[in-house]
Amino acid sequence: MAGVHGQVLGHLVRRGVSAAQEHFTSANDAYVQQLQQDATLYDTKADADVNWEVRSYEMIPIIITGFITLLVVAAIRYSIGEVMAALTMIESPSHMAIISDKPPAYADSPDAPLEKEPLMPSEAEADVEVMLVHSKPITSKISTTMAHLYKIDGFRGKFRGARVSVMYHLLHSVVSNFLITVFDAGLVGNSLIYIFVSLGLARVHMAWTHAMIATESPVSFWRSMPARKQCKAILLPTLAVALAEQATIIFPIIVAFAVGLPDMQSDHVVKAAQDGEGCQMGLLALRLLAVPATLIFVAVAVLLPATVTLTRIEAALLPEDRNTIVPFDREALVGDLDLTARGSSKALFVEAWRSFDSTSRWRLIKLYVKMVAIELSVVFVAAHVMVAEMYIIGGEKIALLAKSMSAQAKLAGIEAQEVAN
Repeated sequence: MAGVHGQVLGHLVRRGVSAAQEHFTSANDAYVQQLQQDATLYDTKADADVNWEVRSYEMIPIIITGFITLLVVAAIRYSIGEVMAALTMIESPSHMAIISDKPPAYADSPDAPLEKEPLMPSEAEADVEVMLVHSKPITSKISTTMAHLYKIDGFRGKFRGARVSVMYHLLHSVVSNFLITVFDAGLVGNSLIYIFVSLGLARVHMAWTHAMIATESPVSFWRSMPARKQCKAILLPTLAVALAEQATIIFPIIVAFAVGLPDMQSDHVVKAAQDGEGCQMGLLALRLLAVPATLIFVAVAVLLPATVTLTRIEAALLPEDRNTIVPFDREALVGDLDLTARGSSKALFVEAWRSFDSTSRWRLIKLYVKMVAIELSVVFVAAHVMVAEMYIIGGEKIALLAKSMSAQAKLAGIEAQEVAN
């Protein structure tokens, strides 16, 4: 049975990769002709009727609304999806001991002794009662985490490490795009370049994590950069995260082409709905849901564990002169493990995820769900505001302008691809 599954999976992967490569390297002549026609729609209509012309000042409200929406979504994504998520990944369960005087024993008879005779000598000296209370994690709620960050750094606490984040992503983007332009290795080759660059910038990524989860370093940024000898412990988790990130992109693309999603046309869906073909509609729905289902599965089953493992290992390598801003039990993770010994990186990699209990995992997943819900709410409100603005300005002419601009951009991309080939 396993052999049959392997053959089916291999066939789907080969079909998906082949279709994706063909789709991204060539363009259908009919498709190009349609794009050329769409690219001139607005100019033709505006030349024929001046009322169809969209003036520059009319677009200002829409541009401002879109820009503000992007800023708000980016702020939510960073503060919740990066800073709070990193703190949730490293926070260890904390306990509080309450010590109180031991009450006298209760007796029904007035002449009964208050306490029984102790069996051990140490029991005779015990006159206190210790109760262990499990403290609620700081990252259990977004509001409590926000309050904790505000208490430490004020308003900018929600954006801890933002400067290092910009530097890391800028370096990663510049180097990756340069190597992709030089080698032009295709879809799989570009993924390998991304992984290679991620490994090369592992120290910068660890510095970014430290900036989010720990107190500020008393020395400058470059002097506080982790030592090169520490990079050995983070190479394996960095490789795992880079592979997982590429898997969340490549696997949905493979599935999309394997089920023929790019060949699906709206006419097919409309015809199946009009004919009342329930079975056909069900198959179309499954094809449409295959891509997001694959994306969610890979993100939760592969990317999430890899990211947690990397973040916890980076936190364990925090310098001695800095402390995390949430409770983090480094000894429970590292223990007696010698990080310089051979094979220690693999043992630390396994222990980093194993020490992250199921309660913390669910707390992290719920945090991401809340983040997506907040982002969708912001986009939903902003979309309605922009629709109202477009209605006031003139929705039909703006839609025509957007269609022509999109066609022109696609034509430019096709021409650039043909020149590169």
